[in-house]
Amino acid sequence: MLPVSGMALAVREPIGEDELYLAETTLPPLPAVLELARRVARTTAGGQPDWPGLPAADIDAAALEIRRSWIGDMIRTDTRCPDPDCREQIDVSFSISDYLGHHRPRRPRGLTGAPAEGWFTLAGATVRFRLPTVADLLAAAAEDRPAEMLSRCCVDAAEIPRTLARRLDRALSALAPSLEDFLGGVCPACGREVTMRFDPLTYTLTELQNACAGIHLEIHALAAAYGWPEEVILALPRGRRRRYASIIASERLAG
Repeated sequence: MLPVSGMALAVREPIGEDELYLAETTLPPLPAVLELARRVARTTAGGQPDWPGLPAADIDAAALEIRRSWIGDMIRTDTRCPDPDCREQIDVSFSISDYLGHHRPRRPRGLTGAPAEGWFTLAGATVRFRLPTVADLLAAAAEDRPAEMLSRCCVDAAEIPRTLARRLDRALSALAPSLEDFLGGVCPACGREVTMRFDPLTYTLTELQNACAGIHLEIHALAAAYGWPEEVILALPRGRRRRYASIIASERLAG
């Protein structure tokens, strides 16, 4: 379930076309993941979500949901101790479920308005504000000053006092916590504190691309063995295609 909108997603098994897209796309992480979500994710009722209109934090959650469906709930990665005299490799693992639970939205006190209405206000203030959407992020990415562009889109005021700006930032962080965060820990070798930046879009895109890096070889193997055209192979679900590829590899090893 997407944390901010509350939308429940169903993610289907990838077919070859999805994996070929991942292997060959040159898009930046946000539009790349957005296109992937359009391909493989639907609401549990079977509808196509309004991806551009969703709260911005939900596209990060959608990326993690696709990753969980295709690879699993546990993320395992590593970093190195920042101490130049140590540089120990540190294994990092956490569950997507726990990560999303830790970043669960909450409604701050003194807030009026509702997500269905789109705009909120805070007690004692007349300035209206709304959550940034995926469409806002895409538009801001084309600007020289993306943060200023987002502020213009999401806050209905020309100027905001500094005190109110801090209140708005806290309210936005509560309503739609960013899933781009820092993971903290301690180096087991030297005891130094270690932080690692986790960007769900970039991490998930890279991991999924690595997972489907062999798609071209599998297409070649099936085409050579069975004479199937590329479009037939690309329409196969991943599990079935890989079983065929495994049979071909086993037969070749057997001589």
